[in-house]
Amino acid sequence: MKFSRITAAATLSSALLLAACSSDDSTDGAATDAAGGAGATATDDAALTDDAVTATEAAGETEEMTTDAHSAALPLEEAEEVATEVLTQRVRADQGDGDDVKKAQEASMAGTALRAHRAADRLEPVTGEPAEVDLEDDPVEPIVLAISREDDQDPDYLLVQTVPEDGVPYLHLLESESGESEDFRITWEARMLPGTEVPTFAARSEGSPVLRSDQGDLAMAPRELLKSVGAYTEWPQPDEVPDYRTHGYAPAVRQAAEEQAEALSGQASLREKNWLVSDDVVTLLFEDGSGFVMGSLLRDTQFVVDEGSELTTPEEFRVFQDSEVLTEQATLRTSVFVGMRAPSEDVDFKPEMLAATEQLVDASGE
Repeated sequence: MKFSRITAAATLSSALLLAACSSDDSTDGAATDAAGGAGATATDDAALTDDAVTATEAAGETEEMTTDAHSAALPLEEAEEVATEVLTQRVRADQGDGDDVKKAQEASMAGTALRAHRAADRLEPVTGEPAEVDLEDDPVEPIVLAISREDDQDPDYLLVQTVPEDGVPYLHLLESESGESEDFRITWEARMLPGTEVPTFAARSEGSPVLRSDQGDLAMAPRELLKSVGAYTEWPQPDEVPDYRTHGYAPAVRQAAEEQAEALSGQASLREKNWLVSDDVVTLLFEDGSGFVMGSLLRDTQFVVDEGSELTTPEEFRVFQDSEVLTEQATLRTSVFVGMRAPSEDVDFKPEMLAATEQLVDASGE
């Protein structure tokens, strides 16, 4: 299976491991060695459990976990069926043309994720078509990492992993506003960054708590955390920046902006600004009480043309606005999907970016 539409800004080349589930779940594929046995870079705050074992560590490590009366919003078998159906439609959305793509998009995605995919579909004549996938020979095999806990509130969530042919895992957040299985859609997805792991969630039968409001026991409110990530990757960079681990992502984004600014020196000035899409923020709590904060930013990259100069637009720009030459300004709008691990009062560490993916979604100018 291959997800090739939405591209990542950083270089994604490391083998990755996702350790996700507890010992009372079945062991039929609860975690995958992303490089087929190449190993992964471990972090000092992530533990493996007996159904999260690498291909090179068949014995694995086990961690005893307590069980209480909590229950997941969906039984595991039903969650796996939902994930398989939605992710199969997600693959179909990268195949074919016209109405078939539209139907597959609407059957698998919603919100910002759907808008990003539609933009990628428009850009296909420039960026190229995704690789063909034969679903009979290469069926979707998603791994359910977490199921939201039953708390009498909607939406319900599933966090799912897929591993494309290139071996770098995707994380997909599936959301059902009604709580019904047929209403699950992907609302957020991003690729894992080099050297990262997803720590252990609670047992899937028990379900993972959803932080519905405020910040709970986290050291920072999820929305404020993502806003600060946006500020961290703006250009020019603010004087005060947070002390986060981004595994090369933030430096790569800033370097790209700096190189663009230098290339246009004497012709135009460049500025980047990020905004949080507040409605997209979702936080699932790990077994240790720290949080996995998922959300999206909108980044506007604006070029202001110097007097007497003009900018020749690239093909990607002309997909959204058919203007070959601009004399005033140009703006590129990008959706940025971010996944952060947030510390809690009991688990102290630097906030860490685990996943990030970007997609150009609009362009305008004059």
